[in-house]
Amino acid sequence: MKYSLGTPSLMRGLEKGQECEVKFLTDPKPVETEHGSKFDIQVLLLSHPHPDYSSLEKKGKRLTWRTNCHVVRVTIQDLFEHAVEDFMKDWYELTWTISCREDGNIWVEA
Repeated sequence: MKYSLGTPSLMRGLEKGQECEVKFLTDPKPVETEHGSKFDIQVLLLSHPHPDYSSLEKKGKRLTWRTNCHVVRVTIQDLFEHAVEDFMKDWYELTWTISCREDGNIWVEA
């Protein structure tokens, strides 16, 4: 295939206590939705507990993570705005775990 054009589907959300693994393909881009301002991040989803992803291929699935969680809205945006070199390199190269903690807060770790 020479071209594959379009917008990736939205990644399903995580329930409290769940986590997924991704590789980030883009930095967070602000978007306006019917539910207010959020951020879209293109990801390669490698694992996710939702049944829709039970047969996820080893190569992963390209999706859009749409979120307004504090860690993206504040912390990650700040790291990109200040061009923290190691972080920006690691953002694209590392495999990251997105976790929804029992209190509903989202954590992003690599």
